[in-house]
Amino acid sequence: RIPRNFTVHGLWPDNNQYQLNDCKYKAYKKLKDVHEQSKLDDRWQDLTSTKSITMKRQEFWEHEYNKHGTCCDSLYNQEQYFNLTMDLKDKFDLLSILRNHGIVPGSSSTIKQFGDAIETVTNKVFPNLKCI
Repeated sequence: RIPRNFTVHGLWPDNNQYQLNDCKYKAYKKLKDVHEQSKLDDRWQDLTSTKSITMKRQEFWEHEYNKHGTCCDSLYNQEQYFNLTMDLKDKFDLLSILRNHGIVPGSSSTIKQFGDAIETVTNKVFPNLKCI
């Protein structure tokens, strides 16, 4: 699938020293509500499969929750973890942020220009960016 906007790859908790991973094994509970699945898929797409397969199998969300979400389950249960991720995605609409700074598809921009644009909405935190 080709998204029309930036999508989320993951939400990784840390303990102020390093990222936390694989805190509990197989904790994910499949989402049953189709509306909730669709809301999540709109923001956190598995780009390797179709929407219908993603919603049926939920392998990508399961992987992300088991690997990262379980590490913050004392603060956020599975539903809260996914809602927080979607809220952050909505709060930081990357495509709009870049567009507001003159960075549009097809134009040339530097990593610094990308970082400076993102920094304006992240309380002066310069993002970790890589060009591939």
